[in-house]
Amino acid sequence: MNLLNQQRMKKTLQIILLLNFFFFGLFAQNTKLTKKKKTQKTNTLAYWERNYKAEFSDCSFTNKYTPQQRLAMYPFSKATKVWAVSYKYRGIDTDEHNDLNNFPGRGLYVRDGVLDTTTLIEIKKLKTQQIAELTDLIFNTGYKTKWKVHIEEFGKCFEPRNALIFLNSEDKVIDYLEICFECKQNHSKSELFDIGILCNQKYELFSSYFKSIGVSYGTIGRNYREEDNKEWEELRKLR
Repeated sequence: MNLLNQQRMKKTLQIILLLNFFFFGLFAQNTKLTKKKKTQKTNTLAYWERNYKAEFSDCSFTNKYTPQQRLAMYPFSKATKVWAVSYKYRGIDTDEHNDLNNFPGRGLYVRDGVLDTTTLIEIKKLKTQQIAELTDLIFNTGYKTKWKVHIEEFGKCFEPRNALIFLNSEDKVIDYLEICFECKQNHSKSELFDIGILCNQKYELFSSYFKSIGVSYGTIGRNYREEDNKEWEELRKLR
């Protein structure tokens, strides 16, 4: 092969290489744009409404946190004792100042760190294994499917009849969490913690937990509101 042919061959190879780089760059850019468009498409409300399924928000147990890690989280990190209790709903037309006089035996009362046990129906002091099960339910129970958006169901009402009480070594209340199974609501005194991720069966699981440790009043399975209305009517007749 003479020198002229060698030079021509060299130029041809250079052109082929340049064309390859050009087309590869176009393909890579087009791939990135396609991925970006796909991501934008999956972020739309219409896509979510079309593809979301209720079972995506079902509950699933995980081993995300060890028992030691769970006990290191508030309020378990501050408490030496945990109690599960039940009581009658205080009523929407009463308050802490006149409740005990007008509707005795109702509600949850903590004054200066002291729990008033006279209004409680059931009291269960949790054992070590029961506390471990509770922390597992709060911290290691989440959504079964990883999805960008989940639906949480709850009512506008809040009529608590159950609570978890956290105490120190001197039986002083550190914090407490009230639970309303009927309205699917829960609130802590400090507002620093709750029952965890609200997957579909979370309140059912908590209801079963309360029953398993011997606290049944207030849990799922009875029409407490109807019972309360009848009792309130009788009490109002005496006022």
